[in-house]
Amino acid sequence: MMSDDELAQAAAQVRRRMRGTAVDVSVNIAEAMSVFAPLGWAMSAVWPYEGTVRALKAAEDGAMTDQLDQILTDIWNGEHARWMEIGVERLRRGGNAHWPFKADLWRRVDLVQKAIAHHQAGAYEASIPILFAQIEGLSFDVTEKAFFTKWQPIPAVDDKTLAGLGGNIEVVRRVCNADVKQRQSLGQFSRHGVMHGRELTYDTKVNSTKAIVLTISAFEHWLPQADKVAATLRAEHGREVAGHPGVDETGRLLDDRGVPELRNVRYDLEGRYMLWINTGGIEPFDLRRDLGELATTHGAARGRFTIHGDNVAFWWSYRLPSGHILGWAARKIRPGAHPPHESWWWDAAAAPENAPWEDPTGWAQYPGDAEGAWRPDDPLF
Repeated sequence: MMSDDELAQAAAQVRRRMRGTAVDVSVNIAEAMSVFAPLGWAMSAVWPYEGTVRALKAAEDGAMTDQLDQILTDIWNGEHARWMEIGVERLRRGGNAHWPFKADLWRRVDLVQKAIAHHQAGAYEASIPILFAQIEGLSFDVTEKAFFTKWQPIPAVDDKTLAGLGGNIEVVRRVCNADVKQRQSLGQFSRHGVMHGRELTYDTKVNSTKAIVLTISAFEHWLPQADKVAATLRAEHGREVAGHPGVDETGRLLDDRGVPELRNVRYDLEGRYMLWINTGGIEPFDLRRDLGELATTHGAARGRFTIHGDNVAFWWSYRLPSGHILGWAARKIRPGAHPPHESWWWDAAAAPENAPWEDPTGWAQYPGDAEGAWRPDDPLF
């Protein structure tokens, strides 16, 4: 870990470069990282623009480490405070391919939100250990390795997120990984010092804010990897259930390969259909085009669909890998109705032969959520 003198020298070098090259500090993220990361501040896509400019200007004017820490802490706990929760909430978007994994991501976000609540109450002794633990836990989830380690640490760089830019999380990790071998009360931002009980005055607003900001950055960096893990887990699940006949106690298929993907297709298709009806056609909707597009997006096989009808009234069926047939039908009622359409569900061993408004045999019409194989996943918490 850099000493305060070394950090001051590094910041001074940055200031000289900025003055010498007339860098526009309002847009130079790399320069911002080179100043903030050695102090333990990890950047991400939710960093405050104006606050970043303000802090960089202070660095340019000669602000020292403790002054920059205070400026950034005030920004994150002032006009930018709401972005703490918004930043960690984004992890809830991940893991859609495998529901059990997604549920665990939600549980992890819930724990982080509890840490943020501790932070807001001034209980920094509680917030910081929770945050370090959840960063480490997500690292194990998506990489199968610890994040806070000095022994062959996993790369913390990617080409998809701002958080994953070189010189960001990896630098902050080095700050957090600084050993605290003796009992001390220096307020050092060291994960080792906190979790091993060597740093006895870690519980400061500055350190807690840094831990929240690092959590946001780590979650952003690992979100794309979380999606890959979910897809892998879903594929493993598919191999395990393949060929298992019958349903569980809720009526869901035991061999549910393709079902979650199809539910996502249907959900998004219904949203587009409702928007098309309620806007009087201003929002575009084309049954075959949209169904094909959504199938590609959600990983459903386009060739398994059989489609009938047009935009006003249509029905389609889908043959799952197990051979079971699921289908959905919809017919426009009028804009402004709630909902503006009627809908029916098909769940059987054979495909439907007629639209439900012509012959309802085998079709089920529900006022709310469907049942059986179409039944949605249980709400998260």
